[in-house]
Amino acid sequence: MKLNQFACALAASLGMIGAAQAAVVSSQSYTESGGLRTGSSLYPIGTAGSAGVGVNGVLLGVKAAVSHFDTLGYTNAYGVIDFSGKQIVADGKAPGVWPADHSGLGVWAIKKVGAQDVWFGEWDKEGAAQGSKAAGAHTVFYVGEKGNAASTLPAGTATYTVRTINNYAADSALPVSTLTAEFGSRKVSSAGDINFANGSIDAAKASFTATGASVVSSGGTGGLVKGDFFGTGAAGVAGTVKFQDRNQDVAFGGTKN
Repeated sequence: MKLNQFACALAASLGMIGAAQAAVVSSQSYTESGGLRTGSSLYPIGTAGSAGVGVNGVLLGVKAAVSHFDTLGYTNAYGVIDFSGKQIVADGKAPGVWPADHSGLGVWAIKKVGAQDVWFGEWDKEGAAQGSKAAGAHTVFYVGEKGNAASTLPAGTATYTVRTINNYAADSALPVSTLTAEFGSRKVSSAGDINFANGSIDAAKASFTATGASVVSSGGTGGLVKGDFFGTGAAGVAGTVKFQDRNQDVAFGGTKN
């Protein structure tokens, strides 16, 4: 009952402040019952409307600001927020004002794109043991405040140093690629860990797609690329590469050089 009342209060708050929030865009490789959800956050109220993540059926399905998880002490030296729901419970870091079961939140690895409210990462259902991953649920994603990227796209060519997340190993550096955006010809390509050529930029949406991608770190080939540019002058980028084997799917993100 208390959870339902709390959710109603949050929804009412959003009704008053929603119009003032920046547009949040997101994408994820799978949307399944009991799985990952991305979009505008509802919790904490002070950051409502920012980039958010949640899990269907867990904590009323409320999306929390990704920045909230960045304050819990799980961000490592490589800037990766690496945690699980059972770990949060074991460490006593579930919010005391909302003492619901956080153990079903799953296993996460998330990284921020520069200084923007833009994030990319992966999610898995958690197994019986803390930090273990249940089979068949690996999902990659990105979510962030779009900003004015579409109205401020550069006219020329820009390169981005991007990093890849796939089946993240604790306290490890992320593989690196160079993504090249040719805004004049509306083409995008990547070399390094992620490799593809002749991708297409949708200038109206400041987004891009490509086919036939390969990722060295995951072993995937023939993947589908989906991504977005973020911020003034397309200062940041984030995306996913999806393969036939979902365990090879990756998320990526980075900033303009």
